Amino acid sequence: MDLLEAKNRIAEALVESIFRRALYEVQPYRAGQSALRVGREDFSPDFRARAGGDNGGAPEILVEVKYRPAIDQFISVENQRGERSVFLLARRQWPALYFVLVSDRPEPGRSCFQAIAFSRLTPGAPFRTVDLDQLEELKIFRANVADHEELVRRIMSLLTSV
Repeated sequence: MDLLEAKNRIAEALVESIFRRALYEVQPYRAGQSALRVGREDFSPDFRARAGGDNGGAPEILVEVKYRPAIDQFISVENQRGERSVFLLARRQWPALYFVLVSDRPEPGRSCFQAIAFSRLTPGAPFRTVDLDQLEELKIFRANVADHEELVRRIMSLLTSV
């Protein structure tokens, strides 16, 4: 396992933890035949989440998580790729996917946890992330995200310093 793969797995675990703390029931997603691979990376959903508590009929959402040291740079490249963007390829298979990008070095004023909600994409418009706690439909509180931001910064700095 290389360092990027380790950081991706840690990012996935932290995002799962954010959803669990927000009282979502979380289960792994089994891609099976419909896996989306681009190069060595799998861009299929990592997990399914359903709001718990009184919302027994709450819709299930799919979440894909990727660690990227520079989220803005990754988004810029995907915008340049046009129809070959991993976002558009993934959206064809999972139109309601939430794509969460995790970084231990976000741009100033931005969260370590940023997302693109595929259901909100406007055809032809450039891809833009929003901080995870700003997606009101998910009901994830800023304090929950802030606690996990501290964790992501500590863990990633430990991995990088080794």
